[in-house]
Amino acid sequence: MKSVKCAFFDFDNTIAKGDTIFKLLVYTIKKHPLTIVRFLLTILYGIGYILHLVSKEKLKETILFPLDLFNSEELKTFYQEKVVPSYYPHMVQELQKRKDEGYLVFLVTASSEAYMRFNELPIDILMGTQTEIIDGEYTSHIVGKNCKDAHKVERINAYLEKNNLSIDYEHSYGYSDSTSDIPMLKLVKNRVRISKKDGSMSPFVF
Repeated sequence: MKSVKCAFFDFDNTIAKGDTIFKLLVYTIKKHPLTIVRFLLTILYGIGYILHLVSKEKLKETILFPLDLFNSEELKTFYQEKVVPSYYPHMVQELQKRKDEGYLVFLVTASSEAYMRFNELPIDILMGTQTEIIDGEYTSHIVGKNCKDAHKVERINAYLEKNNLSIDYEHSYGYSDSTSDIPMLKLVKNRVRISKKDGSMSPFVF
């Protein structure tokens, strides 16, 4: 088994400022005003989730309803127009730095691969929430689990096992703004917290 230097990056509020799914919901309502009704439904599912009546995946599927409305080209336009401008330039540079230094660079995010696949960032592996593909187009139906919390580690470990790789713990890095990513950050020695306020970097202590 080959040991490799890895760099694990979260996306929302780590590489890009703000919540990507919120950007998609706002974009959808502007394009299709009547979908405000669907948006209100997500609020009801959110209440159900808080009351433990709705699973995390079911809530996420409801939030991802725009995927049932837009084709691939429209999702690409959304990503380019609304997500790319929110990148933190210094974090894109950090991605490139790790790439140039020979790290295996992972982008591991709860955001949907339906639109995240259109990123042109200097990464090696994209791991996002996966949804069902029908006739070549992505839908809101989640395949597996929401790519968040401990499930990120499950996805990473599955990739490493499949490719007969192990993490060089001492020299690897993890970047995130959120404590929900602590399971992923525990995979590496060097942990970097990204400030939600301005994207600045500091040691992630927990």
